[in-house]
Amino acid sequence: MSSPIEILQQYWGYPAFRPLQEDIVNQVLAGRDTLALLPTGGGKSICFQVPGMALDGLTIVISPLIALMRDQVEQLSRRDIPATYINSTLSSSDIDRKLQKAMNGDYKFLYLAPERLQTEMFAARVQKMNVSLIAVDEAHCISQWGYDFRPSYLEIAKLREWLPNVPVIALTATAPPSVREDIAQKLELKNPAIFTQSFRRENLHYIVEHSERIADRILEVVQKTQGTGIVYARTRKRVKAIAEYLQRNGVAAAAYHGGMKTSDRNDVQEAWIQDKIRVMAATNAFGMGIDKPNVRFVIHYNLPADPESYYQEAGRGGRDGLDSLALAFHNEQDCLELENFVSEKYPDWDTLNRHFDLLCEFYDVQADGPPAELLKLDLPAIAEKQRVNPVKLYNSIQILDQAGLMMLNEQPDDYAYLQILVRPQEILLYKERYADRAFLLDFILRNLGGGVYQDDMRFLPAVWARMLDLELEKLNEYLLQFAARGIISYRASTSMPVLRMLTRRRRLIMEEVGWNKLEFLRQRAQDRFAAMLEYVTFPGKNCRSRILETYFGELGTKECGKCDYCLAKARPVGATLISELSTAILAYIGNDEIEMRLLIDNVKEGTRDQRIELVREMLDKHILVRGEGLTVRRVR
Repeated sequence: MSSPIEILQQYWGYPAFRPLQEDIVNQVLAGRDTLALLPTGGGKSICFQVPGMALDGLTIVISPLIALMRDQVEQLSRRDIPATYINSTLSSSDIDRKLQKAMNGDYKFLYLAPERLQTEMFAARVQKMNVSLIAVDEAHCISQWGYDFRPSYLEIAKLREWLPNVPVIALTATAPPSVREDIAQKLELKNPAIFTQSFRRENLHYIVEHSERIADRILEVVQKTQGTGIVYARTRKRVKAIAEYLQRNGVAAAAYHGGMKTSDRNDVQEAWIQDKIRVMAATNAFGMGIDKPNVRFVIHYNLPADPESYYQEAGRGGRDGLDSLALAFHNEQDCLELENFVSEKYPDWDTLNRHFDLLCEFYDVQADGPPAELLKLDLPAIAEKQRVNPVKLYNSIQILDQAGLMMLNEQPDDYAYLQILVRPQEILLYKERYADRAFLLDFILRNLGGGVYQDDMRFLPAVWARMLDLELEKLNEYLLQFAARGIISYRASTSMPVLRMLTRRRRLIMEEVGWNKLEFLRQRAQDRFAAMLEYVTFPGKNCRSRILETYFGELGTKECGKCDYCLAKARPVGATLISELSTAILAYIGNDEIEMRLLIDNVKEGTRDQRIELVREMLDKHILVRGEGLTVRRVR
C-alpha cells in the first residue's frame, strides 16, 4: 500500500501536506474517529480523500451541497479516481444503478446528500457495501447550535448502527465550542481525535469602512490594489450592477450568482481562476470548494448575516500566505436590510402551512402522493399566481427542503448527463441494427471518452447540436430513444431551479418539520446577527481578528497589528493632526451645506476613519450641525 504522502503526490501533485493534514490522515488510517476543524483554505477534502485512497474499500461522503458534490466528483474523476454522487436530482433507476455499482466495488468515493440516508433503498444496500470510512463534510449542519442546522443530518447516526466498526471523520470550517461538542455527541464519535487549527489568519488585514458611496470606494480599492479579488453582495441585482460599474471603469469584472446557467457560472469562474477576470462580483453562491491562492482582496458590499459566513468568505483571500485585504462596508441602510433579511428567514407556522398548500395546488400534488418528476421552480410566476411575497415563499421552501419534505436545487443546470449502460460489444450491435443512429454513438464516445461507461458524464446539448448540425429537439429525441432502449441513462438539462416534492398534500405536522428547533434557530439567527453588528460597530473597541477568534472560542490571543483598529491604535491622533483636520474640514465646508460623503472623500488630511470620527465629534460639540438628508454645515 502506498504511503499517504505518496498518494498525495501521485494523485494531487502536492509536494507536502498542509499543517495538521498529515496528523489527521494518520489518525483516520489508524481507525480512530476524528473531528477536524480547519478554517477556510485549510484543505479539508484532502483529510478524507487521501485515507480513502489508502484504504481498501469505499468512502461514503455526506455533503449537503449538490454543486459541491458534483465539483468534487468531477475533480476526482479527472484524477482517475472512481467516484459518484447520489442526491434527489437523480431518478430512482439511476440511484438504484449507482448503489448496485457501489456494492460491486466500482467506486472509491460515494457522495450522498443526507436525505438519502432516510430511504429504504439505501438502507438495504449500504450494509452490503465494503465501506472503510465515513466522512461528514460541513459537519456543523448536524448541530442545532450551528449556523446552518439541517434536520436530515441527524439521520447520519443510523450509519453508525449499520456500520458500527467503520471510523468517522467529521469536518467543518467554523464551529464554536458548543457546536464541536454537539457534533461529537450527535455523530456518536468514540474517543475522537480532535484537531483545531487556529482561526488567526496572520496575512489578512480586516478593515471596516462606513460609507454611503460604496461603489466608488470599491473602484478606488480595486484600482489601488494589485491582483484578483471578490466583491460579495446580497442580491443578484446588486451583483450585476457592481460588475457593470467596474467594467465601465476599465476593470475586467464579471458577475456570478445562483440564477445563472451552470455553464455560464463555470465559464466566468474558470476565467477568474485563470486571471482573465480580475474581480468577481458575487452572491454567497460563489467560492465554495474553490482554492485560488492569489486572491488579494475580498470586499463585502453587504454584510453577511453571521460571523461564520463572513469568516469563510473573507478567508478566501490570501491562501498563498501573502497579504490580502478583507474589507467590509457598514452603513445604516445595509444594517436595516440585513435585519429584515434575518427576521424574515423563519416564517410563522400558519404561513409555512399556507405556502406548502399553495405549492401543492400550483403543482397539482394530490393527497395520494407526490409526482415523481422534477418540477421547474419559477418563483416569480408562482408568487404572482398565488399572490404571495416571493422572498417569504422562498424562505418557506428552504425550510421544507431542510425538513426533507421537498428537494430544492436552486441552480439552473444547462448541462445534460449521460452514461452508457451496455458493454462495448452491444454498442457495435446497436450501430449495425440502427445505422442511421451510429453517428451519434460514435460522437458520444469520441467526446466523452471511456469514462462514459463508468458514470454520468455531463455535456452541453446546445453545443452538441451545433457540432452535429442537428436541431436541439432532434438531438434530445435521439437521446431519449437510446434511453428508452436501455442503451444509456440520460438526464436532460434544466433551464431554471427545480423542485422534487417528497410528500403528499396534507396538513403539516410540527414535529416532522422540527418546529421547536426552528423557533430555537430563529433566536440563534438573531444572536448571530448581533455578533456580526458587534464586529463592525464604530468606533472599534477591539482588534478585528480577536473579535472573530473570541466568537469561535479561541481565547487569549494577541492583537493582530494589521486590522484598522490596530493600525489606528499604533498611530494615535495627535493634537497637531486634529487641528489640521479640523481646519481642513471647516475650510472645505465654508458657508455651504455639504454632503457627508463628499466631505469625507475630498478632504485629504488624515485617514478616512479619522475624518469620520472627527466629523462626528464636531457634530457632538455643535461645531457642525446636520442639514436635510446626509448633509452637514457649520453652526452659524
